[in-house]
Amino acid sequence: MTHIEPPVAAMARAWARAVCAEPGSSTAPHQLEPVLVEIVERLLHLARTEPFPVPQARKLGARLVEAPFERTRMLAHASRWLLGFPSGVPGSLVATRWPLVASQAIDSYAQALQERALAQQEQNISAKVSLRVQEIAALQHRLRHEATHDALTDLANRTLLGERVRAFAADPSRGVGVLVVDLDRFKQINDGYGHAIGDEVLVELANRLREVCPPDTVICRYGGDEFVVAANPRRDTLGELAHRVVAALRDPVWSSAGPVPVSASVGTAFCPPGQTCDFTDLLRRADRAMYSAKSAGGRRFALAESGDPELGTAVAG
Repeated sequence: MTHIEPPVAAMARAWARAVCAEPGSSTAPHQLEPVLVEIVERLLHLARTEPFPVPQARKLGARLVEAPFERTRMLAHASRWLLGFPSGVPGSLVATRWPLVASQAIDSYAQALQERALAQQEQNISAKVSLRVQEIAALQHRLRHEATHDALTDLANRTLLGERVRAFAADPSRGVGVLVVDLDRFKQINDGYGHAIGDEVLVELANRLREVCPPDTVICRYGGDEFVVAANPRRDTLGELAHRVVAALRDPVWSSAGPVPVSASVGTAFCPPGQTCDFTDLLRRADRAMYSAKSAGGRRFALAESGDPELGTAVAG
């Protein structure tokens, strides 16, 4: 329909200006006017149509929630301008049927607004639920991490060490190896420098262990100045790893009080593939080897597999 009757154009212009004058409106009148003109003209056409065109009128009313009206608030304006529009000569068919057609359009518009609000509410709820689920998952992860890691060094604690060793032992194609790492004369560090410096030393040495140990090992702070490294190799290569650990822990730690001399004694024990792994016994054997290394002067490692543990010293590099 190309002909625009002056009353329709005037009403659409006034309606659009009133809507755009509402607080918070970001739409310009010229964006609304042509669409309002089209909708009103088509409603006028429906008022002259037989039989009574309820579905078509409701479809036109629902268009008032679509672009460019999606950011407007105009239910009251729609009721005012449509019901008050002089559609024809009083008593004529158009004038008589216009309130019914306009009412169907307004009712459909109100229903569409409600559906849009409910959809937005569901979307907001869904987003909030999703965010809450993520927060709960993050909290569970943090609590799990705190329950399985040392608070000072963020290394694994005994709980996680036990879990990982049991998982290692379940693989019949690989062995289970353990290194017990004990710092030499750590009590003298605490007594001479204070516990705060002692903590700095532990954190630094934990970082060095992370750097020197393969990524598939588990590094545990087992006690105050004692660490346990568990590995899952196919063959016994613990001597090589122990050598690297001793070497990595021999250089002074630069603390806030200056350089602090450090060193470590390491003992290893290995359970070959296919054998039943008794972690308690494995740990005891590695601990005994560590004491052999410490009795020999420290700064070295000992292998528990031989009757007379092999001793080795770190090679300066």
